[in-house]
Amino acid sequence: PVRQPIPIAPAAHYHMGGIHVDGAGRSSLDGLWACGEVAATGAHGANRLASNSLLEAVVFAARIADDIQGLLPNHKVVAWSGGAADEALADAQGQSELMRRLRQTMSRHVGVVRDAGGLGEALQVFAGLEAEARDPQLKNALVAARMITVAALTREESRGGHQRSDFPQSDPALARRNFTTLAQCNQIAAEAVRPTLVAHAPAA
Repeated sequence: PVRQPIPIAPAAHYHMGGIHVDGAGRSSLDGLWACGEVAATGAHGANRLASNSLLEAVVFAARIADDIQGLLPNHKVVAWSGGAADEALADAQGQSELMRRLRQTMSRHVGVVRDAGGLGEALQVFAGLEAEARDPQLKNALVAARMITVAALTREESRGGHQRSDFPQSDPALARRNFTTLAQCNQIAAEAVRPTLVAHAPAA
């Protein structure tokens, strides 16, 4: 029998939010469709009801397939070379430690329970990792991590799967979906990690 205690921590197994799409799964970027956990379809609120993610994925996947099928006859298939993939894989193998640090930071500071201090610290770590990132998968993961962290930082309340220990109550004024661009996110992140200048008294 097991006699030693095991660590237990809250975890979110589904992310609410993502790329804003319309009823056909189209994003604002021509040629980019999204469905499932990466998309914000409006099917969920602040939390997800059981099995709704499966229904959403099935419905929107079919809509996207129909939409793409209607566009394909007018598009040519572009030949693909595996050379770029080989280079990316080589970079990924050399950057596994950076990915481990990213995942560790997300688990520690951007889990179900968050606060401003931890979210700001996470953005500091991401800034350092971005300076070293070469692998496309790591770069994409850093973009997603920064977007999630900034969204959590700017929502100063607790709601659904988002719990702020420094803002434990829900704010009725914030009972709405928020949208942001990558440029807006980068600006907020830069301001969050900007060093604070402290004025010192002149030396005697």
